[in-house]
Amino acid sequence: MAQIPPSVLQFLALRAGSTTHTSGLMACMAAVLSICAWLLGGPVMMMSALFAIILLLLLGPMVSSEMIMKLLRASELPQKQYTALYEMAALLAQRAGLAYVPRLYMLPGKGVNAVTTGKDDTTIIALSRDALSSLSPRQLRAVLAHEVAHAWHNDTRILMMTDILYRATWTLAVFALIMFFFGVHNPPGWLIIVLATAPTLSFILQRAVIRDREFAADHGASDLLGGPEDMIDALTHIEQINRRTLRLLPYRSTEPPALLDTHPVIKARIEALKALPPVFNGDFFRRSNR
Repeated sequence: MAQIPPSVLQFLALRAGSTTHTSGLMACMAAVLSICAWLLGGPVMMMSALFAIILLLLLGPMVSSEMIMKLLRASELPQKQYTALYEMAALLAQRAGLAYVPRLYMLPGKGVNAVTTGKDDTTIIALSRDALSSLSPRQLRAVLAHEVAHAWHNDTRILMMTDILYRATWTLAVFALIMFFFGVHNPPGWLIIVLATAPTLSFILQRAVIRDREFAADHGASDLLGGPEDMIDALTHIEQINRRTLRLLPYRSTEPPALLDTHPVIKARIEALKALPPVFNGDFFRRSNR
């Protein structure tokens, strides 16, 4: 990784840049899909693919937050039993300028994990059982701040869009390769290579979008908390817990094949947090950089 130019590392969100660049990554995903469609059927196929994407984006919100929680086997946290946690969430939502307070759920399974889904007043933050039992109040507050930042950015919508772009590219490429395999057409070799690599390229770009949103959420959490210290402490502790609980090998937990990972390595996240300006005045949540 040391031989890769810093600009490439930042573009692929393997290292944090000065600003987020989700729109650029998503434009690249749309370009990959458009090129595949154009090569297969010209402008008509490309316009048909774009129309299908728009239709899927309109239908996407039909999947409710509650349905996602059921799929994850998560259960809503009783407010009376977790009063302090709900007060944390309310305070952080107020600091971020949200007009709602996310509902809180608990995820089953081992390891420290958190998920944010939904939009506006349907937003749900789900925390794993180990997160609730193994983190200190300040560390848990840092995790909540990170998830509130995701909610403020409307990252659920962004990730849904990238998933649709990737799946559309994969479907188009696989369909074309199947037709070529059964001799429906006799394409040149370069076209087969382009279509065979397009889904992988789209997948790598999708993962880069997710990592970019994680860096942005870390930044937002630091602004909400008045500095990066609590977020750094939470990340360090979470990595230790997950290594022990999930029996992760040191290589997988510290230097994973980052191009395929949904989260940047902990070291990169901590370096990015330490590089943030020392004074926080809430400017992050006043800027329209969603």
